[in-house]
Amino acid sequence: MFITPKDMRTTVIIIFLLAFTIHIKSQNIQQKWTAGISLAGAKYTYIGPPLVEVSPRLNISRYIFKGLTLDMGFAKDVIGDTQTYTTFDGSLRFDFGQSNYNVVPYILIGVSSLKGKVITGTMNLGVGNTFWLSLKYGLNFQLIYKYSKDIIQSQRSHLYPSLGLVYSFSARNLNPRVWQD
Repeated sequence: MFITPKDMRTTVIIIFLLAFTIHIKSQNIQQKWTAGISLAGAKYTYIGPPLVEVSPRLNISRYIFKGLTLDMGFAKDVIGDTQTYTTFDGSLRFDFGQSNYNVVPYILIGVSSLKGKVITGTMNLGVGNTFWLSLKYGLNFQLIYKYSKDIIQSQRSHLYPSLGLVYSFSARNLNPRVWQD
């Protein structure tokens, strides 16, 4: 099943509309937007190159409620690498209620649209941790397993590690008051 350019345009328009709608709804005092830039790679197990460099990985995240965060990401292979790899990722992260701490571990579930020889989809499971170095800057590590059905020969299941910097658009309150709950 191939995705036509018209289908891809429609998908991109829907994603942008959702992003702007969420942004409009989120205009309040406790804005929870973050953006990040990471070094990333696709690690295949036995077949293919040992690591396809996919950097930089750009992402934007929005804290929703009760430890849930919506994350959208994009990355493209480094020019000159042996394999073509472009990914659009969407995930839902759960941080175990640790959002107000300096160390924020999380698990995630999501989907990706990968463009290699052909466009394929993957289901994603992963873990990560953000170490907040200040009220606005943090260091993020994430490890995702991108599962692809065995019948899809152009894109096999693989690990997708990333390490990068995170910026919070509003200062994080690490000392919440009782009335802010």
